[in-house]
Amino acid sequence: MARSRSEGPRSIAYEVLTAIDEKEAFADRALDGRLRRSASLPDRDRRLATELVYGTIRRRGSLDRCLQPSLRRPLERLDPEILRILRLGAYQILFLDRVPDHAAVNESVDLANRFGRRGSGNLVNGALRALCRAKAEGKGLPSSDIQFGEADFPAWLTRIWESELGKEKAGEILGALLSRPQVVLRTNTLKTDRTGLIDRLKGEGYEAEPVDGLPQAVRLTEGGDIRKADCYRQGWCVQQDGASQLIVEILDPRPGECVLDLCAAPGIKTTHMAEKMADQGMVVALDRHLGRLRELVEGCRRMGVTVTSPVCADASGPRHPLVGPFVFDRVLVDAPCSGLGILRRNPEKKWRSAPDFATLSSLQAGLIRNAAALVRPGGILVYSTCTVHREENEAIVEGFTAEHGDFVLEEVTPFLPDGLEDLASEAGHLSSWARPTCFDLFFAARLRRL
Repeated sequence: MARSRSEGPRSIAYEVLTAIDEKEAFADRALDGRLRRSASLPDRDRRLATELVYGTIRRRGSLDRCLQPSLRRPLERLDPEILRILRLGAYQILFLDRVPDHAAVNESVDLANRFGRRGSGNLVNGALRALCRAKAEGKGLPSSDIQFGEADFPAWLTRIWESELGKEKAGEILGALLSRPQVVLRTNTLKTDRTGLIDRLKGEGYEAEPVDGLPQAVRLTEGGDIRKADCYRQGWCVQQDGASQLIVEILDPRPGECVLDLCAAPGIKTTHMAEKMADQGMVVALDRHLGRLRELVEGCRRMGVTVTSPVCADASGPRHPLVGPFVFDRVLVDAPCSGLGILRRNPEKKWRSAPDFATLSSLQAGLIRNAAALVRPGGILVYSTCTVHREENEAIVEGFTAEHGDFVLEEVTPFLPDGLEDLASEAGHLSSWARPTCFDLFFAARLRRL
């Protein structure tokens, strides 16, 4: 039976982009929800819908720059529906070699006739055909030059990174964040080892390889949605970038210890702690979002973790519940942040208003301050974020140590796996943007209470 045009990958991508623009939805959640409603959609169409959503958001600035010469009016004066359709079509024409230009144009015209007002199809047809001619003539097309890539990032972000990291490093990071993210898994050592996981994945039609330097990490090189794999459903693995896996390596929890995960949901690092502890001891998982805490509980059940005690509470204020007798061997503050280090996975964030860094840093300082009171003498406190911004990272740690003379900064290098020592900054922090093409961009500082 022929599939409805509304169930095609381009229609699905258009609907998801509309939800992102109009409802400020997160791309991953909006796409997952839409694909669940299209259970019979072939895998190749799922992959195309995913590529269209993320690629169109990721390269939006470049697409707009290439589209403008083909239009008689400024982009901001177009109906938002038509601008979304033009971006979708332009992405296929400029960045997807496997999609013929005529197919990209015709499918975009069909979208315009269905979702736009009368006559929109003619506008889309003319603009995209002009873009195809420009492409054939080599005019106005994306290049590898980083100056062109900067069109795909807001000016406020470029200014921050060039000021803090220098123009060359900022350019390297910007270029890396335009690439597709790798699918990296963490082996659940409570159920198998890395070799066993790779073999199991191969038996289920996935190709995977070990990630150098990370003892539990596996990189998928071929296969569909990992969440459909039986080994995933049975808790043999969880999806987690390599830099994120390093946070718990730096925390270094041991079997039998009492550990606090202060901003725990959805629980990826919580289960990693339990694995490092051989599921012996106690991990208190605190988060203020009840719905996400339920995700954590379900994740622990799937992974076979039994030592987690979930607590729903806000740890940022002065009246959080963990006071008095609670003294922990190790505490992780994986703080809420601007998320600038994971724009490869959440590219929609860069097209929204600049984060309120003052409010974020105040929240982060409050969290690490409250966490400090819960660390036993000789215990460890790790502060981490998934962002690249001094105000949220180094400044928080420096402000904390200036106020708390009973905590000292420890080098993270001894806790990094062999071959990854270059991810430690001169100050002794984890700065995974030393290799932006290999890892998401994480920061972590390890502190010991005297």
